[in-house]
Amino acid sequence: MQPQPAFDTHAFVKRLTRAGMPEDQAEIIAWGQARRNEHLATQPDLKALELILKNDLEKVRAELKNDLERVQTELKNDIEKVRTELKTVKAELKHDLERVQTELKNDIEKVRAELKHELEEHKAANRQALKELELSLKNEHEALKTELKHELETVKAELKHDIETVRAELEATKTELKRDIKEMEHKLTIKLGAFLGISVTILAALIKFF
Repeated sequence: MQPQPAFDTHAFVKRLTRAGMPEDQAEIIAWGQARRNEHLATQPDLKALELILKNDLEKVRAELKNDLERVQTELKNDIEKVRTELKTVKAELKHDLERVQTELKNDIEKVRAELKHELEEHKAANRQALKELELSLKNEHEALKTELKHELETVKAELKHDIETVRAELEATKTELKRDIKEMEHKLTIKLGAFLGISVTILAALIKFF
């Protein structure tokens, strides 16, 4: 019997994984095959093993296909379920949004009515305050007017008295000035007469001299 070539475990694992078998399962099968080759190295056994492996691979492929179809079906059902739930949530959110909008609208109307009422109250209070202020200013104006009128009369009386006093003083000053002017005229007349007398004497002396 010729010696059998060494079994390539790595290549065998790669071949199985390319065929769709999980790597850990392929490694176990490769390990078992290598152990068998240590004791069973005949060509018919290898072919029988290859046939078994092919059948196992086909079985695994069928199982994987079924699992994949099942997973796809489950995912499809889950997606439909999620879509239905989303539609329900969307409808609930829409309903909640409409309810919140209605509540907000009612609250806004309520606040608007309260603000309008408060504004009317403030307007009424301001009108009353303005009336009171107007009346107070009017009274103060009348009082000030009366006070100013009284002060004006007092000032007029004082000014009249001062004017009369000034007039009297002016008259007295005029009288004194007239008297002083007359005295000065008299003194000037006397002085002028004396000066003329002296001048005539000097002139007469000059005439006699020349």
